Amino acid sequence: MNYTVINEKILREVYSRRDSWSHKGDYGKLLVVGGSREYTGSPALVALSALRSGCDFVKILAPLRSAEACANFSPEIIAIPYERDYLDPNAMTEIDRLSQWAKAVEIGNGIGRDRQQSELVKAVQRSIKKKLVIDADGLKVLDKSLLNFDTLLTPNSYEFEVLFDAKLSKDIDERVKIVKEKAKEFGTIILLKGHVDIISDGEEVFINKTNSPYMTKAGTGDTLAGIASSLIAQGNSIVDSACAAAFINGYTGRVVAKAKKEALSPVDIINNMYIALSKFRY
Repeated sequence: MNYTVINEKILREVYSRRDSWSHKGDYGKLLVVGGSREYTGSPALVALSALRSGCDFVKILAPLRSAEACANFSPEIIAIPYERDYLDPNAMTEIDRLSQWAKAVEIGNGIGRDRQQSELVKAVQRSIKKKLVIDADGLKVLDKSLLNFDTLLTPNSYEFEVLFDAKLSKDIDERVKIVKEKAKEFGTIILLKGHVDIISDGEEVFINKTNSPYMTKAGTGDTLAGIASSLIAQGNSIVDSACAAAFINGYTGRVVAKAKKEALSPVDIINNMYIALSKFRY
């Protein structure tokens, strides 16, 4: 099976030297839609990953308890509260307003999987005409008939199997084949997370080998979604953004894991992302 192995050169594709007269907002505005009463921190991990990977502005729309937790997580985060325990279709008014400001929208982390959240994700798919990243719970409730090439899906193996009703093998060639087939069938872009990440738009396939087995902690997928969303919001193509995000997330996790082993956390990836950026981006 033909595929391209991602290396550090992808960072030079998505990052360029900044003009001295750059202004706040020139390098991306991202809207993150996520969180719930139980899963309060997921949107914060997405937002901080986006900020650390270069996005100038990130706003979070989240249910009240999650928005408060995100705002307390870091002073960099702009958290807008939705005055309920869970996001529902009534949030579309605010999502539509905020999406006019954003260059890209990321949705799904910690939102829940009930009928109300399913209706919301499908409404976003139908109505928001921005590049869209769907992760986590959003993958379990989206409408496959509404997928397009302005959408990036970032499933892990379980989420992929549920979404596409397809069993995955550990054989790389077999995984490459099925990811490419599903991306082509549904006319979308897929980043399948795993020991080896696989990215495809149905035509080309790229794989990333920088990950570490210590990156099994909950939240490392949130950081990946945040980096990819950040790079898309900065004006890069979805495929290039997905490839670079996989490299950055995996490389950072692997470097930190050499020292921390099982103690690795998604916050470590956020705080040490500069290692990959400083070493490879120019």
